Amino acid sequence: MTLTRPSEESSSINMELWVFSVCQFIMSGALMSSGIQGVQGQSPSTYFLPEFALSPQGSFLEDTTGEEYLTYRYDDQSSRTTRSDVERDSGWDAWGGWSDCSRTCGGGASYSLRRCLNGGNCEGRNIRYRTCSNTDCPPESGDFRAQQCSAHNDIKYQGQTYEWIPASHDHASLCTLRCQARGRSLVVELAPKVLDGTRCRADSLDMCINGICEEVGCDRQLGSTAKEDVCGVCAGDGSTCRLVRGQALPHLSPEEPMKTVIEVPLGSRGLRLTAKGPDIIVIEAHTASGKKEEMVFSSAGSYVLANSIVDFQRGTERQALRSHGPLSADFTIKLKYAAPKDTTVQFLFHQPIRYQWRETDFFPCSVTCGGGYQLNSADCMDIRYNKSVPDHHCYGYPENTKPKPKLKECNMDPCLESDGFKEVMPYDHFQPLPRWEQNPWTSCSVSCGGGSQERSVTCVEEDIQGQLVQVEEWKCSHSPRPSTKQSCNLFHCPKWVAMEWSQCTVTCGRGLRYRVVLCIDHRGQHTGGCSSSLKPHIKEDCLVPVACHKPRESVPVEAKLPWLKQAQELEETKVAREEPTLVPGPWSACSVSCGVGLQKRSVRCKVLLSFTQAEVDLPDDECSEQKPPLQRACSLGPCTGAPTSPQWPPDTQAIPPQQGYLWQYSSFAACSASCAVGSQSALVRCVKAEVQEVVDDAFCDDSVRPPAMVRICNPQPCPARWEVSEWNQCSVSCGVGLQTRSVSCVRPVGENHTELVGGAKCQGPKPSELQACNQVECPPYWETEEWQQCSRSCGGGTQWRKVYCRQRLGGGSYRRLPDGRCDGVKPASNRPCAHTHCLQPHLEGGEWSKCSVTCGKGVQRREPVCRRLTASGQLVTLDISACSGLPSPPLIRSCRMSPCSKHKFSKKQCPQVLGLKRIYIQTRQEKRLSFTIGGRAYLLPKTSVIIKCPVRHFPKAQIHWDKDGIDLQSSKRLSVTRSGALRIYSLEAGDIGQYRCWANQDSDIFILKLIGHDNRLLEHPEGKRLGKEKSNSSSKTFFNKEGGYTKCQGQEEMPFVKKIQKPGRSWMQKNELYLDESWTKAPVDPLSMENYHLASSSASDVLLSGASGAFTLEVAQFEELVRNISQLAESGDVTDDLASRLIGRLMEEMAVARPTTGDGEATQEGSEGKHPDRTPNSSERSGGRGLKSRPVIARHGHRPSTMSFQRDLRVEVGRTVHVTNATRSLTLLCSVQGIPPPTLTWTKDGLPLPNRVLWDSSGGLHITNPGTRDAGIYRCTASNEMGSDSETTQVLLAYSPSITASSKNMSDLHSASLKVVVGGRVVIRTGANLTLQCPATGVPEPSVRWHRLEGALSGRASPLPDGSLLLRDLSPHDYGTYTCVAANPIGKTAASSTLHVAGPTAASSEEQASVLKEMNRKRVLMASRMGTSIAVRPGDVLRIGCPVAPSHRNPIKWTYQNQTLKQVAGLHHRLLVGGRVLEVNTLASRFDGRYGCQTSTNDQPLSAWIHILPQAFEWRFTGWSVCSASCGNRGSQTRQVRCVSTDGLDTPPSSCQHLPKPGPLPRPCNLHDCPASWASTVWSKCSTVCGTGFRQRQVSCQRLEASGSMRVLPASACEGIQRPADREPCTSDICAEWVTSPWGQCSGRCLGPAIATQSRTVSCRHVNGSNSKGPCNPKERPASVRNCTSEMCDVLWRALPWRPCTVACGSGFQSRKVECAHRHNNKTLPDRQCTWQRRPLTWQHCNVTSCSGECKDTTHYCTVVKRLRLCLVEPYRQRCCQSCTEDSAAI
Repeated sequence: MTLTRPSEESSSINMELWVFSVCQFIMSGALMSSGIQGVQGQSPSTYFLPEFALSPQGSFLEDTTGEEYLTYRYDDQSSRTTRSDVERDSGWDAWGGWSDCSRTCGGGASYSLRRCLNGGNCEGRNIRYRTCSNTDCPPESGDFRAQQCSAHNDIKYQGQTYEWIPASHDHASLCTLRCQARGRSLVVELAPKVLDGTRCRADSLDMCINGICEEVGCDRQLGSTAKEDVCGVCAGDGSTCRLVRGQALPHLSPEEPMKTVIEVPLGSRGLRLTAKGPDIIVIEAHTASGKKEEMVFSSAGSYVLANSIVDFQRGTERQALRSHGPLSADFTIKLKYAAPKDTTVQFLFHQPIRYQWRETDFFPCSVTCGGGYQLNSADCMDIRYNKSVPDHHCYGYPENTKPKPKLKECNMDPCLESDGFKEVMPYDHFQPLPRWEQNPWTSCSVSCGGGSQERSVTCVEEDIQGQLVQVEEWKCSHSPRPSTKQSCNLFHCPKWVAMEWSQCTVTCGRGLRYRVVLCIDHRGQHTGGCSSSLKPHIKEDCLVPVACHKPRESVPVEAKLPWLKQAQELEETKVAREEPTLVPGPWSACSVSCGVGLQKRSVRCKVLLSFTQAEVDLPDDECSEQKPPLQRACSLGPCTGAPTSPQWPPDTQAIPPQQGYLWQYSSFAACSASCAVGSQSALVRCVKAEVQEVVDDAFCDDSVRPPAMVRICNPQPCPARWEVSEWNQCSVSCGVGLQTRSVSCVRPVGENHTELVGGAKCQGPKPSELQACNQVECPPYWETEEWQQCSRSCGGGTQWRKVYCRQRLGGGSYRRLPDGRCDGVKPASNRPCAHTHCLQPHLEGGEWSKCSVTCGKGVQRREPVCRRLTASGQLVTLDISACSGLPSPPLIRSCRMSPCSKHKFSKKQCPQVLGLKRIYIQTRQEKRLSFTIGGRAYLLPKTSVIIKCPVRHFPKAQIHWDKDGIDLQSSKRLSVTRSGALRIYSLEAGDIGQYRCWANQDSDIFILKLIGHDNRLLEHPEGKRLGKEKSNSSSKTFFNKEGGYTKCQGQEEMPFVKKIQKPGRSWMQKNELYLDESWTKAPVDPLSMENYHLASSSASDVLLSGASGAFTLEVAQFEELVRNISQLAESGDVTDDLASRLIGRLMEEMAVARPTTGDGEATQEGSEGKHPDRTPNSSERSGGRGLKSRPVIARHGHRPSTMSFQRDLRVEVGRTVHVTNATRSLTLLCSVQGIPPPTLTWTKDGLPLPNRVLWDSSGGLHITNPGTRDAGIYRCTASNEMGSDSETTQVLLAYSPSITASSKNMSDLHSASLKVVVGGRVVIRTGANLTLQCPATGVPEPSVRWHRLEGALSGRASPLPDGSLLLRDLSPHDYGTYTCVAANPIGKTAASSTLHVAGPTAASSEEQASVLKEMNRKRVLMASRMGTSIAVRPGDVLRIGCPVAPSHRNPIKWTYQNQTLKQVAGLHHRLLVGGRVLEVNTLASRFDGRYGCQTSTNDQPLSAWIHILPQAFEWRFTGWSVCSASCGNRGSQTRQVRCVSTDGLDTPPSSCQHLPKPGPLPRPCNLHDCPASWASTVWSKCSTVCGTGFRQRQVSCQRLEASGSMRVLPASACEGIQRPADREPCTSDICAEWVTSPWGQCSGRCLGPAIATQSRTVSCRHVNGSNSKGPCNPKERPASVRNCTSEMCDVLWRALPWRPCTVACGSGFQSRKVECAHRHNNKTLPDRQCTWQRRPLTWQHCNVTSCSGECKDTTHYCTVVKRLRLCLVEPYRQRCCQSCTEDSAAI
């Protein structure tokens, strides 16, 4: 059966798309061993399902045409998707491919099927649906439901024909075809279901599928609930439009009778307007084409204004106007004066946002393989004209939010073996890929002991000028983001190491002892850097337990000089480091030999070069630290004659003062920095020793002034702060613009140095990066809209546009003003326009002729007429030669006259009944079954059946039926449908018999029998048997109206013989329990099947030798049928009793058929004398004639190789089998016939079978788990005494393809042709030929396809039979990556090569273009099944190829304009390459039209076509443009493309829109060095901020070279060229400055540990001392708040101990007290003081264990704990108490 689409959908869905789903039967369990499996989802009660429209549960369409009848095909495993784990566990096979759409437009349905692999026990459905063809149908196609109703216009209903139209919807049956006779109240249900894809209601998208109304959302998806928002956007959020609501009270008068109320723009929706008052509503509509319409609303009704529907209602005092929209024009709603009373108007509508963001397509992938990313962007679109506009239009609407760019993965296939690099593709030809830019690392937070350092990482993009611009970070997501933090200085800090103590300085009593303390670094070397506060002491008291015999000294004796000197020297040793360091030298000897002297030393600034380990001296100013003292006092003891011995060592204070004055350290100066390590010096003052009073330094001796003392202060790090740059220039000069600045978080790291840190480290809100500026009104200006379409489509006309005065306000909005407010001349609002292409000659059709027939369906013809429109608008007729070569309108159309009289047929066409010879056996109850005439059925009682009678050349409504030779009459249980099918409800015994349908003299029969509950065939209640009918000579005779006998041509010359092509599939491949074989119509009638009980018989005892009659069956297929019935009996689906009687009855009926003599007449021998109720004896079963025959192995014609992923394969011998990893068993079947029964033997590769291969007596060969060792050629040999026969099957192991790719790069710029294996990089010269070889292997043999990454293959690329790709006449446009893909059902692989072609010169480009044009003229255009349209120039060689394989040998039939080539006069053609290519001469005659080829491949018809259009226009390049630069490397020139006619005249581009438009093809130019010239930088700021100053810039002589680099030249190179000034005066009026007060106390809020804030006042003061707000630059304003160090903020959260748990076992909680406390004095403070740090938890869960009386599991992982034997571990045993207790009990 075939589903026929409506008129606009001419193609049909062939039912062979439904393979296993249609043919599901109960024997699935028994046929599992045969490799046949059915589809789950139907009631498994019959052996095949009823035919249906789209879904397996549907009913048969009864209006099938005669030429279209049901066929089937097998499941295409290659079209199935991969099974998921869920499907594999549930027993389902993978889903099959999607079927063709039920409609070609307007929304249809498609289905996909899957099979149940576990014997019919799968849950779920075996079919799924989706929508398709969701594009709107053309307006002229009409309503789909109306088309289905009109299809019944020619079918009589109750003896009369009607014109049917859709009836009103019945909510109870939305999906039935209910139609109403036009002009009558008659409503009839013409079909129980409408075609799939029909809308349930006209105002809804819901569609009918299989007779059920399925919900469809606005996204056209099944089951979707998506709805349109108020803006008309599917699943939108209402952001693309804005609600306009308001009220107006226009005061009308006779003097001012009409006023405008509101303007509603095009595209608005939901317009509602209410007017209370007497005035009249008038709407003026302005369409986009400039057309103006006006409508006055006076009476209620529905109006159409500018293609928009407007509903108007009018009451006594109220008028209402509604329009759902969208409006197709601009509506200007006005009120017209009608009475003195005022009218109040309220309105509401949703106005579309004219400028909206639309997402662009994704950019090219960042890489070609291995996984990359694609980005997209968004453009601002003008939805009124559907064109892109600048972004600022979209920013003017607050509702508009620019979509964020999307990122998706692409090219995820792994890269092939190559040189290890991935080719990165740029976003376009000019802009490189964004990348991460890394700033330098900050200094390490500590000098040792493990610290951290940070850096900032930003995403930057290089613009066309080469400048780096910071962009959003998502643009760099194609590469990993570099780290922003790392560890540093992980080595241990230097530490003090103390040596052993010296001996005590005395030998008795109390003394001192010393030791050396060194600062040792992590390398064990002596260095500096140790904290002096942690240095161990170098001396201590010691006591010698020996009594001294002299008086005890008052003070301890100091160490001797060597100890002291050594300790001091070791303590002060410093070495050079990698940063500049002051390194002191050794002290000199004391300047005196006795007394107090001086020691000196040198101090140098040094640095350690790490790569050479050498120390280098630097200038002193390179070292920032304070220089240590260069001299010190020394004392070598008293001189001879000294009065007393001074204290040793002498202290500075011990030096005798000069006249009572001495130097003293008083205090330290203020720290040089508030944070980040500062320094402070000790103050030295001259004091008067007696009174300790500070005096002038001149009183003290300068030579003994103490050395300077410096210490480090404020070492804590500075807090981070926000740093802002100056504001950029405003984006606009008026009407509110934007200013931007950069804001970054920095931290001071030294004097005048900062480093970038993360924004989270800065306290307080981040300063704004944007601010509004220039918020002043702009001057009014003229605003012009786009020109509208020309008022006339042909000839001269006028174009209009809107021009109005507009002003942008300070808030950014716009205001329309009267024209007088704008300066200057108002731009023109109209201009003349003309379309001259319509004035060219064109072909039109003349008057149609009369219909070629007087009744039925015929054709009409007309002649073409050449006409032209003059400039004045008159249409004149020209000679037909003036339109030669132009496309012609259709000249033939079909016509339909009134139906012809009954039984009146053409003698040239004989009626035919198209029967199908099938046997059907029912074993389980079904409600309804469908059959086709020509077969027989054994059914169960109470089953309803439909027997269809497909006919050809005969009206279906005139089909006639009889039963057992008696005409059938309609009754309650029996009726004939309008399509001629016989319907019988609830079968009874009286329905047993032979039914015949008649179409004039042709007929066919259907035998119906019933099976009783005792598995016996029921008898007719009246004892009737199926008697033998007469031959066709006694068939019914029909007479025409005149009473004469109607005959057709050929009726008398030969008996009517009907042939149906013999199927090429065996029984085991059909997956159904029915027979379908060749039938030959003979002058004998089918023999009846008697109703009696038969004994069991064997199929092997029956000989059927080509019997002719109603049923002719081959022995092999008959035995196959018997074998399957036997398998049903073994599985229990059929009882043994019923199986034996079915087998016996079939053999009886086949054997009784009379054999044919050589003359073709039937003989009665062997059939007479046999009693029907007697079981045949053994002699009769053996044939009774002693016939012998040689063995014959059943062969089923040409069979393709078997490729299946089923677990169990059963294959007939003679076919090639591919075994996969999924195959678990393989059975080779060898069906043979012969008398006596032949003996079968098997061999493999000519040798006996291995032990693991088994074969049974029936000839089947079984291989379990086939693998590599089982591959080979298996031969089945059948032999008996009459001879032998053999057949082979090749078993191959399938594996996925592989390509032997090359990794070598090839460069050859000399050879004219080159052969290269795919895989490397190829460089070849222009004009050469290249053959890319793709050596692929695999089983089955893989198919090789080529594609090009940059686009489609050019016309010069030809795939070769061996899988290679031939590229002829290469040009630079052939550059790209060529990939060959080898694929078979197992898998696929790919290999690529990159091709580079040496670029040609301009002259060679023209030659290449001519060669390319010549190649295009000789190319072969391939027809396709879906149809192709292409334009061809007159004069080109037209070659059309039929899409068949080169090995195709079946005849190919070519047609032109649906006529054979022989029927077409004047078409010059010839056939090439065995008829596969048709060559047509395009100069000799007309060649445009539809060409088609028809043939058959693998017993399947193939039809393809192509539509050739005459190419009257072409794209042609203009001359090269002027070079964009006169020198340097940036010059380029392009060529524009224009559309020209064949005579070279320019035509509008729309004439060439059906042709591919070539690109602009830019080329470089003027690539040479530029002459030297002066170049200057920008001016610096003025040197003064108040008064007159100067500014300057740098001027240098430079030259731009051809390479693109800029070279600086001596000034002499620019001699003769005026040098720009590098200095000029300037004046600044900003005569004011910022004045700050001292910083206040550090008492602000706490920001961190010991960090608070302090503030000060900042004011702007003029030079004259007055305060001023204006002159000071706000960008230079000093900070008024800063961070400071405060001990009050040195706080922390103090957590007290946890309180006891609330429970002793089980799940409880415990709490604790957390309070804010000072870090040093532990004083409790308010919690707000600690809010800058995270508060610790105050409660937690506790004792989450099982109580002793409640042993249970508290985690779901206990099964894993038990399996891993972790119960011995205490934590696991507590959490899994119950499981571990059970485990212990079991042990």
